[in-house]
Amino acid sequence: MFEPNPIQARLLMAVQNLAAENQHLIDRSRAAGDHELTPTAQAHLHLGRRTQESFEAVATAVGVPQSVLAYTAASGQRGHRWQPGQPLLSTEEIARDTLLAGHRAAVGQLQEMAGIGAALAHQEPLSRAGFAAFRRVMGYRWQQVGAVGHALALTTPERQRAWEPTDTAWTTTVARTVGGLHRSDLVARWRAIVDTESYLSIPVRVLRDAGISLDDISRQLPVPPDRMVELTAAALQQTSSFGEAAGGDIGAAIEVTGTELQTEPETGDHTTAPEGGGRDGRDVGPDP
Repeated sequence: MFEPNPIQARLLMAVQNLAAENQHLIDRSRAAGDHELTPTAQAHLHLGRRTQESFEAVATAVGVPQSVLAYTAASGQRGHRWQPGQPLLSTEEIARDTLLAGHRAAVGQLQEMAGIGAALAHQEPLSRAGFAAFRRVMGYRWQQVGAVGHALALTTPERQRAWEPTDTAWTTTVARTVGGLHRSDLVARWRAIVDTESYLSIPVRVLRDAGISLDDISRQLPVPPDRMVELTAAALQQTSSFGEAAGGDIGAAIEVTGTELQTEPETGDHTTAPEGGGRDGRDVGPDP
């Protein structure tokens, strides 16, 4: 039997309750005689499913086996909400090496995200709202990756290897990756990043509610999000394809959206999740 730790239990609770709500939305529409969901219901269901997928990805990253996730989601689809202590019949385990490899990949993706922001901000003017949205997503992703590192109880060598996996500086690696990208590729990646904002903040809130603090997160990741963008801009400045004035462009873009590190939504920010659930009011359940 799989016995989740408190963080895993919080994530499984969210998966099961979201699956139950998503299915309830479909069943309610069918009961009303509707052959298709209304556009509003479709949007609500899409957000619910993407949020559930995000929770499942984080749960996998902290060691929840796929068989447990599948069983938990299926229970929710049958209309059963999470019950603390419910049996999870699985003997499957995820090897620590697999978890560490996944975490290193997530750190690499976070670093590349900083490069995308730096490169595009240099190539063309970005709106205040657009760059602010990018910074929020960057902050949420930074918190999520750091929270997973904390949940995995990484050792100092494991943290260092995740941040600098090779002898080449991570900024140099990122600069080589994004420096030669065509503008259309940068724009596509930028939009893909910003589009995750609607469902990325909710798992971060659950991880924070589970007791993972910003200090815990900061110990896992040595550089805050805004500084990551600035450092990649400086690395890109050294490449012939990027030009000479990248750093100033990034600094100006960050300045107009606020100089303080934004890793949490500010009071009144539209990404702040309402009490008792996600940003659309979905209930991810009581404390496990």
